[in-house]
Amino acid sequence: MNSAFQKRIIGSTILKNAFIKTATFEGMYDNGIPNQKLIDHHVSMAKGKVALTTVSYGAVSPDARTFKTQMYIHPESLEKLKELADAVHNAGGKVSIQLTHCGYFSKNTDQKRPLAPSRVFNEYGCMSGIMFSKAMTSEDLRKVSDDFANAAMALKNIGFDAVELHMGHGYLLSQFLCPWTNKRKDEYGGTIENRARYPLQVFNNIKDKVGKDFPVLVKLNLSDGFKGGFTLDESVYVSQELEKAGCDALVLSGGFTSKTPFYLMRGGIPLKGMIQNGTSLAEKFTMALFGPFIIKKYKFEPNFFLEQAKVIRKAVKMPLVYLGGVDSAQGIEEVMKEGFDLIAIGRALIHDPDFLIKIEKGSITKSGCTRCNQCVVEMDRGGVRCVL
Repeated sequence: MNSAFQKRIIGSTILKNAFIKTATFEGMYDNGIPNQKLIDHHVSMAKGKVALTTVSYGAVSPDARTFKTQMYIHPESLEKLKELADAVHNAGGKVSIQLTHCGYFSKNTDQKRPLAPSRVFNEYGCMSGIMFSKAMTSEDLRKVSDDFANAAMALKNIGFDAVELHMGHGYLLSQFLCPWTNKRKDEYGGTIENRARYPLQVFNNIKDKVGKDFPVLVKLNLSDGFKGGFTLDESVYVSQELEKAGCDALVLSGGFTSKTPFYLMRGGIPLKGMIQNGTSLAEKFTMALFGPFIIKKYKFEPNFFLEQAKVIRKAVKMPLVYLGGVDSAQGIEEVMKEGFDLIAIGRALIHDPDFLIKIEKGSITKSGCTRCNQCVVEMDRGGVRCVL
């Protein structure tokens, strides 16, 4: 396990160890602007020996938000994000941000026809009156790609150490990769080579903008977790193409927010709190009535993505970030033994920002997180936190 606490290099960035705080939606914003709680949250990660902490969901434009009060990258949010980056650096850490576009997965009523690869039913925003998406035109494709590249450059300019391009979890670039949501008949639809074309173009546009030495990580699903979705074999192909394109590290994840939300967040389903957090009576009623039947529960097991992730490890030589159920010294050792370069951790660090310090000292061998997933509910109640 000692090797996990040794230095790593991503691009031109030196990390003090192998540990990344994965992007988990924080909910720490005032009208879409990061607040002091968000700064303190990521500073606590740096102080807790996390090498690279990741700010979640940096929408690349107003239309890229899943809801109106979500943060997007613009001068006012950049001002606070610079404060965050400076504070994390002063605490001895490095900072990244997840760059995202929601695609059709939106209940932002400023955007009546959210963009997507194809026209599809919006199961997430239908209760807000946003029933269907708009299939992206060539002009839409160009603009959104430039939004990603310009956001990455803006973050580089204010002192961020890396960015993470989100190609997973059912958001826009994941919607292109997924045959269930991508029904296009042009060069961006059909085969995996075509479905991967636009996400890869976005990656290349970012790299061209920020330069080869600035780290661009990619979060990619191992699979979407449902029949008819993005598969592990397709993930191998996209991983290999990203390696050819110069991706600095791949964060391996899984799940599709609107269909298999707990494929990644395994363990308990905090349905009562999710119902209470509904934004309308119709949404609350629908969640109460159908939630027990449509939200599938996945049993938590340590290192639950490891067998799938090992397939990608065999297919590429690029740096890989393992994510999924690391909550103990034994789990860390197992991941490092399998040849992964970095480890991303979420709930164990939300439960205790000093988790890594205690693991290294040997004062604990396992996280106290019970995987109740009540932290998911707290994201919409003023900020992510452990309720224990």
